[in-house]
Amino acid sequence: MYAIACSVPAPVHVLDFVRLAERDYGRKLGRSTANAVLSPDRRFCWAGSGLYALYRHGPLPGPRNLEEASRLVLIAADRPLTIDAMDYCLKQLGYRYNVGSLRNAISRSAVIHWQRDGQWAHARGDEVERELRRQIPVVPERQQDAWTVMRDALARRIRELIAQRTERLRDLSNLNRFGLDWNES
Repeated sequence: MYAIACSVPAPVHVLDFVRLAERDYGRKLGRSTANAVLSPDRRFCWAGSGLYALYRHGPLPGPRNLEEASRLVLIAADRPLTIDAMDYCLKQLGYRYNVGSLRNAISRSAVIHWQRDGQWAHARGDEVERELRRQIPVVPERQQDAWTVMRDALARRIRELIAQRTERLRDLSNLNRFGLDWNES
């Protein structure tokens, strides 16, 4: 399964792991067998319902659902985010899901809280991060330095994605850029 994950450029569905195992390695696997191998193995990052990838493909190591992935994004962002900003960031990281599923996941979270300004927040601080790492095994518990490196890299990526999203939204507000000004004489 690991060799298959190494050979593809993006998250792959469990059924594709089954298909590729037979095609490339002559191994017949059932879907449930493939899922039983992929889901507990922390080398494989969960990327959506039945989707797995390696960390280098974008999804984060550790999370096994949208609530956990959202928590990591909010911790790395170090500020509250709107649902649309979280959705954009997660999808750019390789996650595949319906935005309604994201809304449900974060609204049910015991640690992600909605604010009156329409943004979602996660508590911050060293103790919060220690608790997050106990609940979501991003890196082995004794590897604080690896966590710091991964969190800081994710923080940079989130800042880049938020800036990219802001620029794209700004471009949409300039209809002339796309030749869509219907008020031309």
